[in-house]
Amino acid sequence: MDLFNIDDLVSVEDSKYSLCICLAKRARELGAYIVAKRNMERVNIIPPLVEMDTNDPLEIAIAELKENKISFIRVKDGIK
Repeated sequence: MDLFNIDDLVSVEDSKYSLCICLAKRARELGAYIVAKRNMERVNIIPPLVEMDTNDPLEIAIAELKENKISFIRVKDGIK
């Protein structure tokens, strides 16, 4: 995995928390996709949006975020 600067990724999202949530959700989706592909199952998940040699879901999610292929949409401003 290439080292990356967290500040570069925070510029894509509005906060470190949003960045973490966005990457975790996408990595979970990619993990399910990779397992289903390995077991030759059909799933309704968007495949990786970038070409990479690795099968690590977090690395793929980070690469997708760096290339602005995925984003995080905040539904509410906070809990009231």
